Amino acid sequence: MILMMRTSYAGDAGADSSGLPRGRARSFPEELQDTMSSTDQPHRAPQRPKRLPEIVADQLQEYILSNGLSAGDRLPTEPALTEMYEVSRQVVREAARLLEQRGVVEIRAGRGMSVADVSVDRVHDIYRLFLRFKPENFQDLLATRLVLEPGTAALAATQRSEEDIARMRETLQASKSLASDAFSEHLALDLEFHRRVSDACHNPFLIALSTPINESLREVYAEPIAYLSSLPRTHAEHETILEAIAAGDEEAARTATVAHLGRVRDEARKLIPDAG
Repeated sequence: MILMMRTSYAGDAGADSSGLPRGRARSFPEELQDTMSSTDQPHRAPQRPKRLPEIVADQLQEYILSNGLSAGDRLPTEPALTEMYEVSRQVVREAARLLEQRGVVEIRAGRGMSVADVSVDRVHDIYRLFLRFKPENFQDLLATRLVLEPGTAALAATQRSEEDIARMRETLQASKSLASDAFSEHLALDLEFHRRVSDACHNPFLIALSTPINESLREVYAEPIAYLSSLPRTHAEHETILEAIAAGDEEAARTATVAHLGRVRDEARKLIPDAG
């Protein structure tokens, strides 16, 4: 059920000049009844009924998606939303804060709500905080990387351009040219190489998943000696991945990435203190 989408009701004729969709919205008592009844099903664990602001936030999010709104587009005004949903301004404001926390909208004084620009930086911030408060979950992050990146490398082998290959070679060569004790620079180029591989798959969803994972790794590597001692092997493994992608060999790219990330996972206890 979509409360704000009047296109789902017969006889709807769009929105009026105030930005308020025409037609009658279903009242929130009706919506709450549906929400509560949906949890009262056999063989299902009891669920906490959603609070009114949560329902409003969910429906506003659906409104954004269903209407194809883009970053910067403004949502209906607070008075319009209170009339639309037959709720108080306080409920609308709390719903707006929930959407802001989700990274869906931006709220500016005097301008109201507008659709936020979706950025992988938001995901990175979540991962970073997650690891900072629970460093033991680093092993889980590495496991996620091991599931995701081999497939990304395999796809890159079929989708990469000559420019992608040149960038990977440039990044790898830059790392090989650094002084052996330049920990921060080596780590940055290591993660940049993985980002170049992700970019070469030309799949925005895989890139959006991979990028914040790699950026999060940058902040938790804390043991230069163990990391730097593995550099020659890292360079060799990166070279194998690169040549497989350049040759268009999906399985070789996948296998090389599994071997590389498997080693990184196995050595994680030496690289990351207290990582579980």
